[in-house]
Amino acid sequence: MKKGANAGGPHVYDCVGLGFCVADYQCLLDRFPTIDEKTVAKKYIHQGGAPVVTALVALGKWKRDVAMIGIAGDDDEGRFITKEMASYGVDTTHVILTKKTETKKAFVWIDMSTGSRTMVLGRERVIPLPASAASEKNLPFCRVFHTDGNETPVALKAMQLVRKRGGETVIDTGRPREQMDELFAHSDHFVASHSFIPKFFGVRAKPEDAVWKILERGPKVALITLGEKGCIGATADGEFHVPGFNRKDFIVDTTGAGDVFHGGYIHGLLNGWPPKRCAEFANAAAFLSCGSIGARAGIPSLGQVMSLIAERNAGKRNRRIKHSARA
Repeated sequence: MKKGANAGGPHVYDCVGLGFCVADYQCLLDRFPTIDEKTVAKKYIHQGGAPVVTALVALGKWKRDVAMIGIAGDDDEGRFITKEMASYGVDTTHVILTKKTETKKAFVWIDMSTGSRTMVLGRERVIPLPASAASEKNLPFCRVFHTDGNETPVALKAMQLVRKRGGETVIDTGRPREQMDELFAHSDHFVASHSFIPKFFGVRAKPEDAVWKILERGPKVALITLGEKGCIGATADGEFHVPGFNRKDFIVDTTGAGDVFHGGYIHGLLNGWPPKRCAEFANAAAFLSCGSIGARAGIPSLGQVMSLIAERNAGKRNRRIKHSARA
């Protein structure tokens, strides 16, 4: 992947993302209430959400040059989330605010006892992103293009153009979408959540088999996130597994962890790292993001991520030394 812009040519972003723009309302609870029970929130957060945006926010916090393509209402929520994106360094020039639609909303309840969450999505009046957003004239140049598969026709058009220009494409897939065959074919890095596998390949499908089935459909890298168990991936060179992290009483809120994973993975790609190293960085960043409330506040610094990885590597070396001494 080329860095920066061509001399006298168009600006080339590190990463451009395309997906939904959402306003999140999050309530932190001691525990989820039972039916008909009233409870009091320990804390309340209003912030932007959605997978692609959160990945871009992580990259922005890590000083990457990033831009978002999306559509939201020309309303208080739409102005709020675009202003918040910009505060993290995300270029919102290509986010359309229009009176013809409403900004999507998500209502999230977080259980403090487990760090787990429950989410309810609003049913706002929405219109699709226009196809012109992915035209040769309007689509920004980038080294990496990131999408969650929403706005599928426009996303596919953008993926094809980015690859034609020499960039790479990364998709975040949580559930099967329309035109899956095309999404597979135009993805360089296909990153799926564990919940995607039974929905697409069947309830008996195993992640270690699914990564190879994904590769057969076109991507050069297949990766499946496994929550607290880490992730599993495969390339033409073989399969790899990155174990999860575990710290007692560390997890506060898992909201956005998968999105931060994608930001971390893309950060590695921009550094020219091989897929396994990208996944190791992504895994550490996602874990650390669970130590704070809210998808944005918990995004760790680059130094924190590298320290956690170094800590794990030091532990591995110590175990090898002890094993050699016993032998």
